[in-house]
Amino acid sequence: MHLVMLDTCVWLDLATQKAELPMLAAIESLVQDGSIKILLPELVRVEFERNKERVIDATRRRLSSEFRVVKGVIESFGGDGKGAALETLDDLNLRLPILSEATHSTANRVLDLFETALEISISDTAKVRAAERAIAKKAPFHRQKNSVADAVLAEAFHEFRTAYAGDYATFRFVTHNVTDFSDKDHRKPHNDLIEIFDGNNSFYFNSTSLAIEDLLDLDEFHYEYGFAWEDEIRGLQEIMSALDELFDKVWYNRHMNLMYHIENGDVEIVPAGTKRYGNEVVHEDVLVRAKSAAQKVREKYEDTGPWDDFEWGMLNGKLSALRWVLGDDWDMLDT
Repeated sequence: MHLVMLDTCVWLDLATQKAELPMLAAIESLVQDGSIKILLPELVRVEFERNKERVIDATRRRLSSEFRVVKGVIESFGGDGKGAALETLDDLNLRLPILSEATHSTANRVLDLFETALEISISDTAKVRAAERAIAKKAPFHRQKNSVADAVLAEAFHEFRTAYAGDYATFRFVTHNVTDFSDKDHRKPHNDLIEIFDGNNSFYFNSTSLAIEDLLDLDEFHYEYGFAWEDEIRGLQEIMSALDELFDKVWYNRHMNLMYHIENGDVEIVPAGTKRYGNEVVHEDVLVRAKSAAQKVREKYEDTGPWDDFEWGMLNGKLSALRWVLGDDWDMLDT
């Protein structure tokens, strides 16, 4: 088993950046199969929980701002394809709230990983060693800024790997904060941190993929991630298209039931304008329009039934679910 410690900034990126979702899935898989154990200083948990809402909100505002800028450019300089591009952007704009909710869901996945982690407190020894770094102006204090939290995390990692050197195959520290931790070559630790990240069994990484890719079956991972682990959020136009098809098919099935009851004598056809209403009668002019609409449904779709009870239930359930997504109450099945 390998021990992996991620800086707070890495966890925040995993929770809020779509590009990092494969890595989050990979970490979940490696934790589940026992390949890695996550080391979680309590400071990282506290910082993540304190900052996640701020970062999620900043991500939402950034997406909204970028959307407005792109839309403005297309409206001004879009040319012949402007209409189609704006329609696509409008569809994306309607998806932004769903994307924000998806970010919250991803943050909860991170919190679930925290529950499986080996959580440790920051010892007084680690705090003292961090203070000594500050006094000596050693990394991460070499840039004249308050880097106490960064130094404490590095020292906590060092303390743990020294105490449990024989318990894990390797010890891996991951941060995106290359300014405070890295050498000029950002893939390498600063010279002041060589004692902690010696390159023998203690390693420094500036990206999650570099830290764990040698532990993955990459072919299997890319296949599973591409086809199973993460679905794209569907756009409004796709949802509306599916909704229209379900509406047509549910209505058509009800129409065919009406035709059955007419042939069976349960429903009477009455002249247009007759002052009789209810489930036992159908007005002649209404029936003419219904037959015309039914023919259009048959021409439009390959599959118009008949459906068994399970299939009919699925059609109604899908229609109800999509209507709920778009703001209707549950079980709204009017056609």
